[in-house]
Amino acid sequence: MNRGKYPLSLWIGGLMVLMLILLALFGPYLAPYDITYQENVRTEIIDGKEVLIKTPMPPSSAHWLGTDKWGYDILTLLLHGARYTMLVTLLIAFLRILIGTLFGLYLGMAERRQGWWLGVENAWSHIPIVLPVYFLLLGINFNSELSVSELIGLFVVIVTILGTPSVVSSIRQKTEQVKEMPFVLAAVSLGAGRNRLVLHHILPQLREEIMLVFVMEVIAVMTLMGQLGLFNLFVGGTIMQFDPMLYHSVTHEWAGLIGQARNFIFSNSLWILYAPLGAFMLAIIAFSLLAKGLRDRSKQRYQRVPYL
Repeated sequence: MNRGKYPLSLWIGGLMVLMLILLALFGPYLAPYDITYQENVRTEIIDGKEVLIKTPMPPSSAHWLGTDKWGYDILTLLLHGARYTMLVTLLIAFLRILIGTLFGLYLGMAERRQGWWLGVENAWSHIPIVLPVYFLLLGINFNSELSVSELIGLFVVIVTILGTPSVVSSIRQKTEQVKEMPFVLAAVSLGAGRNRLVLHHILPQLREEIMLVFVMEVIAVMTLMGQLGLFNLFVGGTIMQFDPMLYHSVTHEWAGLIGQARNFIFSNSLWILYAPLGAFMLAIIAFSLLAKGLRDRSKQRYQRVPYL
């Protein structure tokens, strides 16, 4: 087997994730219209006939993904919302990994297993995070007086705290396995301290595991955002309109666009729902491929040197 060969899923997933990150960074500059631009109802002369142009408009050369009911260009909304979808997700996953790794290493390196924490892990694993997140934000997120940055910050803190125990559990279990390996036991017998063990022996062995957990946490956070979107709780704030009852995403993040457009599944304007749904699914597929590639790469390395 070629030592430099990487799984195809790793290449494809990595390139797709890179494209998503670039869209998150430069999406607003690539948008064909300003975020406030709206198409209005008007009449045009087409083939000598007066035709009424009204919204929503189907996909065309002027609007590649069509417009929504209020005349906003969907592609523009997606490009502006990409930064909130991707960057918020990556930030939460990074914070979970950072905190979870620190606590997981500490618990895994402890001389005795912490029974109280095992109880927390077992109990927490049966709680769907979407429920506490929803009820904690329910009275804050709708027509909120807080700014977008404050709402995003609150969302990041809550989701990070509630999702960190699962990361701690993964890192703790892996740490307990690694510290029983012969090369670690040999280092202990030679007088290596805990800090040296962690930095020079444990962490290098956990590098691939941490990277894989990070990607899986990204997928978990995106899935959570999608679930909250179905309950009209959108990242960055929800504008609730009465008579008729409508919900709008302040930031246009992709799960929010799906949530506010789900009623169009019974209409002839399916592009309003399918465009953000396709983008959201593409993002999840990208990170899923990346996770699969990381697993396959780890298996390849193990098959070459199973004694490690």
